[in-house]
Amino acid sequence: MSDKKIGIVFGEEFTRIISSEKGKIYDDFSLVCWNVLTTEIVLYGRDVKNTIGRLDDPLKVVNILDKYIIQDLEIFKQYVTILVERFKDEFDGAKIVISCPNSDNDFIQEFFQNLFSENTNFASISFSPRIILSALGANADIKDEYGVLILDINQAYAKVALIVEGKIIKEKETIYAEKFLDDSLNQFIKEEYSISVDSDMIEKIKWSLGTIIKLRDELELSIVGKDIITNERRSVVCVSEEFKKIFIKSFTNYKSLITSVLENSSALVRSGVVKNGLYVTGELAGISGVKDFFEDFFNFPVTISKKRGYSDIEGSLKFNNTKK
Repeated sequence: MSDKKIGIVFGEEFTRIISSEKGKIYDDFSLVCWNVLTTEIVLYGRDVKNTIGRLDDPLKVVNILDKYIIQDLEIFKQYVTILVERFKDEFDGAKIVISCPNSDNDFIQEFFQNLFSENTNFASISFSPRIILSALGANADIKDEYGVLILDINQAYAKVALIVEGKIIKEKETIYAEKFLDDSLNQFIKEEYSISVDSDMIEKIKWSLGTIIKLRDELELSIVGKDIITNERRSVVCVSEEFKKIFIKSFTNYKSLITSVLENSSALVRSGVVKNGLYVTGELAGISGVKDFFEDFFNFPVTISKKRGYSDIEGSLKFNNTKK
């Protein structure tokens, strides 16, 4: 009997599908071009990214998930149907794990069950909260009786969860996530230098200048954008210290979130966290100084997931191994 596993994660920015046999088989933006008149998807994924700001009625760009909420159920269902039909051969004989908003809802589960039954010969379907998969992708032992603590930083929200014996017993979330950070960096550059930058430049700033600890030597980056008055191309040289307070604001919020979750937990679980420590997942886990920042404050071990933003999709392949 085949032990093929398939994981599907619907995220705010990306939708990803992974196979235990072939690795990642789909990794693209959670975007569609929707025809309002014919009520059908015309394009999806990366092709839609290039049309933003260029479409006329009746076409519009729709982000499948906004703030990790399904924006339009009919569009979502059509989007999922397209993907299932496209990769139906991959799903044959597979144990499928799905993570999406409201995946604990009977209606959503029934939709997926029926869709896969009509199009594939799958072996089984399971549903999981995204943070459980992220924890597995970070190699956390979610079955530990004393519990593990997870900080999962996504595009629209960041969540802290305490997982004991495979179940989430406490969780809290905040909007101080990657999109909030991107918007804050963009706003700072506009106010400080009167230039507007694109998303690619914001990414360069995050990974070239982003830090939450004091550095021996300042990092520098030439930031290129358009003057907000003349619209002419202009560049300025910035250093990491200028942006550090923006990064620290988000991570200080995470500290408060972690503290709140721990304060509302039993003494036994708190002692377990001291032993097992904190796992940090999501792309922002890779910002310089994250491990030291949390270890210095909490005085327990901190593990940064090597998979970072791919922790959830990688963890989906491990999910069935944790089921009794």
